[in-house]
Amino acid sequence: MKLLKLAYSALFAAIMMSCAASGAAKTATVTRDCTGTYLRVDSKDWLVCNAEILSKHKEGAVVTAKFEKTNLCPEFADKVVCMMYHENEGLIRITDLK
Repeated sequence: MKLLKLAYSALFAAIMMSCAASGAAKTATVTRDCTGTYLRVDSKDWLVCNAEILSKHKEGAVVTAKFEKTNLCPEFADKVVCMMYHENEGLIRITDLK
């Protein structure tokens, strides 16, 4: 019985963590530097793979976006970025932007 409760707790935690960067639209601030384009949500930066979708938005612009976590960004394959470190929560792909 304890094992079953532990399994349900782990499943619930995994679902909640996966929803942190996907699902409902979130209010975010556009942030840029030489390392890339980021969306800042709840004081955490997410590196945007498909940053061209934000090309008309200035630094500091507030947007409403839906996005999904990803492990790969083919868009970065031929890009040269600076060697500055920018702490972030991971890679995302914007799926909807308002």
